[in-house]
Amino acid sequence: MALRPISGLAMGLCLLCVPATAARPDAPSVSITSGSIKGINRDNIIFFGGIPYAAAPTGANRWRAPQPVQPWSVPRDASKFGADCPQPARAKDAGIPQSEDCLTINVASPDIKGRKLPVLFVVHGGAYFVGSGREPFEPSMPPIVQQGVVLVAPNYRLGRLGFFAHPALTAEAPDTTANFWLMDQVAALKWVRDNVARFGGDPGNVTIIGCSAGGSSINALMATPMARGLFARASAHSGGGLFNANRPLPLAQDQGMAFARRVGVTDDNAAALSALRALPTDRILAGDSGAPDFGAMVDGTWLPAPLSTQFAQGAIAHVPLITGSTSNEASVFGLMGFDRAEMARRFGIDLDAVAPLYNAPDDATLLRQVQTDFLFTSAALGMTQLAARAGLSARAYHFDYLPPDQRNEKPGADHCADRPYWLGQSPSPDPQSMKLARTMSGWLLNYVRTGDPNGPGLPEWPVTRAGQSNPLLIGQDIRPLPDYRTRQLSPWFAKWQKDSGQQFGWTSPS
Repeated sequence: MALRPISGLAMGLCLLCVPATAARPDAPSVSITSGSIKGINRDNIIFFGGIPYAAAPTGANRWRAPQPVQPWSVPRDASKFGADCPQPARAKDAGIPQSEDCLTINVASPDIKGRKLPVLFVVHGGAYFVGSGREPFEPSMPPIVQQGVVLVAPNYRLGRLGFFAHPALTAEAPDTTANFWLMDQVAALKWVRDNVARFGGDPGNVTIIGCSAGGSSINALMATPMARGLFARASAHSGGGLFNANRPLPLAQDQGMAFARRVGVTDDNAAALSALRALPTDRILAGDSGAPDFGAMVDGTWLPAPLSTQFAQGAIAHVPLITGSTSNEASVFGLMGFDRAEMARRFGIDLDAVAPLYNAPDDATLLRQVQTDFLFTSAALGMTQLAARAGLSARAYHFDYLPPDQRNEKPGADHCADRPYWLGQSPSPDPQSMKLARTMSGWLLNYVRTGDPNGPGLPEWPVTRAGQSNPLLIGQDIRPLPDYRTRQLSPWFAKWQKDSGQQFGWTSPS
């Protein structure tokens, strides 16, 4: 899904200031399945970074399912992050090393002495082509960890290295083709199952959470049969799911062949695949330009059907689910080039046809509102509806909070603007924003402990009932919103039903 905006978060990378020398003699030490590691104490939190959970996906392992890590005998320094997976350069990440040897995981714990603490597994966003497992630790250690949570955040393969379908790949390994990013995330969850107890975590109490591409990843982890039993609850933020969430394997293979031709490989046989695996990393990155276009592929094994179809059929993990979106998700579309013409070309949306439902004062506002509702608001409420219909304990929210210094500058909360608040990190030092961060991290803390966000001193968050919409508004006021925006959202639900052949059970307004 879409790339989260960076402005306003002022993300620092203080953990990267740790010297590259060996860990300090007094560093905390843990023995995991592959060897001993030494971490670092920071902000009253024990941190371990750059821990390999799979072998380097290089050479013959490029575009293969993640392979086991080779054990080590000498204690390994885990006091800093590992390299980011290869991605286009961004000014904010200047100086951050990149490498295909990037399948590593970061762990923060308040106590490694055997306590069975809930585990929060954070999947980073970035339109599936940028980002890393550093994300939750920026600008500092998340306060929710100090409240009794083990936080785990993996890297996973991005861009063409993680999303690549090709006839030769399918012929080579039909059951492990195309969705290498998803295989990585499942491998990281298996690493958590096997190792998190050594960091004080409970492998039977894992909550998966992510925003943007991370939220879309949560939908995929809910849907893939390969992740069953690896997590106890889920929380998908600004993840879409109804539209533009996946593509059939034949289309993905056509797109993969087009990429191969761009990098000078025209055949579709094993020799062509060997040539592709021999390409330098920068050549792979150069083969894709323009707006990112990566997403889940319906391969028949890892994803047996489109994500929303699996939700509609109840073919998902039967665990509690939270979904949500923000009031100005369209903030991301300037980066994606989704103007009026692109909305029509890619999605068949006629803005003039839906304009009467929105009453927008101008064309720019109409475009912003439709972009927000079409890909994100409808999905946040729709996926929750489908989950509730399948018998899951499901809740939805709509985030419309702006810090005081932004209220005259922005039309609503940007894409993923809520992300830091859930971890207890307020992007603004004003009292109201800091109080909101405490409230939202309080909900999340209760949720990871019990599956229910409600608790003493917190606003009540009602469960979603099948056929009803009552998301929790999170803004300057916090309250449920019965039948939220049904007039504007009904056309998108109708479009999904027509496109998918599935039914919501949604009652349109009269």
